[in-house]
Amino acid sequence: MFEIIIKNLKLFGYHGVNIEEKENGQEFLFNIRLKLAKKTFKTGSNYDDNIEATVNYSRVITLIKEINSSSKYDLLETITEEISAQIFRHFPGVLEARVKVEKTTPPIKEDIESVGAEFTYSKDETVNAYYNSNEIAGIKNDTAKNGAIFYLSIGSNLADREENLRNAVARLSGHEFIKIIKVSSIYESEPMYVKKQGSFYNIVLKGQILQGKSHSHYNAFEFLGLLKSIEYSMGRKPFSPRYGPRIIDLDLLYFNGEEIISDLLMLPHPGILERKFVLVPFNEIDRDFSINGKKISALLDSVSSAEKVKKIKKW
Repeated sequence: MFEIIIKNLKLFGYHGVNIEEKENGQEFLFNIRLKLAKKTFKTGSNYDDNIEATVNYSRVITLIKEINSSSKYDLLETITEEISAQIFRHFPGVLEARVKVEKTTPPIKEDIESVGAEFTYSKDETVNAYYNSNEIAGIKNDTAKNGAIFYLSIGSNLADREENLRNAVARLSGHEFIKIIKVSSIYESEPMYVKKQGSFYNIVLKGQILQGKSHSHYNAFEFLGLLKSIEYSMGRKPFSPRYGPRIIDLDLLYFNGEEIISDLLMLPHPGILERKFVLVPFNEIDRDFSINGKKISALLDSVSSAEKVKKIKKW
């Protein structure tokens, strides 16, 4: 098992119960230890010596800095738990997160180096809990004989949109345990939720997780982690505005028939039913595929969205 260690990260923040702490702020020390499975960045019998294959500590630090600066917490217990939860949200390949936050100048009249709180979050409490939760109906853990089938929606509306799509697909297919089965044509669509931004280029992709010793039980949460790592490696920020401009967006639509309802992931993706920019390319590559008992072609015929989706070119 590997550990990613971030030691004594010093950040100025405004956390504490006292009014003075909220107004004047103080320095905090952040110490993070993240446990990763040995197979996290192992491909076959070799290790993938590539930052995209593991957890990039600089992105974890960026995440911590944004959490620290975005809110004023009364309790250190709260911010440690929030950081842990966000680490699991953005880096599902993490098995355990240990987060310690300390005040180096606490508002007490004692000769003391620091006071703080520490929180440990394990995958057993998150991912495994989702699989066993009563909130999840009919989740399926077993994969098909030849590996899990998945569908992705990929979009971009910044810089060279077509190049961004091709780059994302290339990074995905660069993993030897991932097989790209079919990619739709490239479609251009107007933004659906936040209108004041550039139009998007979109595709839908069908792929498969191939069976192998290091990924024979590869699940949807681990795959989500891989998708997030691709997004971040291409320049997407962890706290990008929702529905705002983005250099790349990889949405997991379907993974091996699993039905998941969680804070991290929902499958099948609920947006399929209303997003024409997903349904049109999806219909191109697999019109007879069914979601919630309805074929993609039927969902497309019934969608009420007036958004314009225009075919640009074949893949």
